Amino acid sequence: MTEKERVSQAIVSLYRRGLITLSEGNVSLRKGNRFFITPGGVRKDRVSPGDIAEVSLSGEVLCGRPSSEYLLHLEIYRQREDIFAVVHAHPPFVLSLACAGIPLRYPILAEAVFLLGPVSTVEFSLPSSRELAEKAAEASLHHDALVLQNHGAVTMAPSLDLALAMMETLEHVAGVLWRSLQLGRVSLLEPEEVERLLSLREMYGLAPRPWTKEDFLWELEG
Repeated sequence: MTEKERVSQAIVSLYRRGLITLSEGNVSLRKGNRFFITPGGVRKDRVSPGDIAEVSLSGEVLCGRPSSEYLLHLEIYRQREDIFAVVHAHPPFVLSLACAGIPLRYPILAEAVFLLGPVSTVEFSLPSSRELAEKAAEASLHHDALVLQNHGAVTMAPSLDLALAMMETLEHVAGVLWRSLQLGRVSLLEPEEVERLLSLREMYGLAPRPWTKEDFLWELEG
């Protein structure tokens, strides 16, 4: 399967999973000194391989019409040489919590701690702006999953499959936290359990990251 085929399938998959609407979200896959990215102005359920644009890491559009948010992907790739896929979506539970001022940095699910690590919230800047791209890229130095305040979410990984799985996990943990808050009680993992989960990443083929229990939140507000 070509890079363009993989990217087009990924964006359609995000739409079918309810993580984006017809007019929002973007996916990219890096290869060498360029990356392939979903187009602007095309319904997300109709993106085909022929629609996929190509952008160099110097910022030159090589072919096609890239998403208006290509700078977000470009700046992350420039900061993270280990990253080869970036997914930007607008998951409903993630955005609901973000708009309510509730962070996703609480260690409530083992799978989320293991796969996502601590989730960073990036303060609002206009979508598609260089300011937002630079803020997200800076946050990406220590985080692999980002919530863009009042906007969306970003996951990044060495592979497209992993970046997609991370986005789905982010929405899943947000949904669990939302429902737990409605029930009136949220149970957090113990700090030593978080440390143990983080230590297992390399054993299961995930890149080691310098995360510790101190990167998570341990007291629920309100």
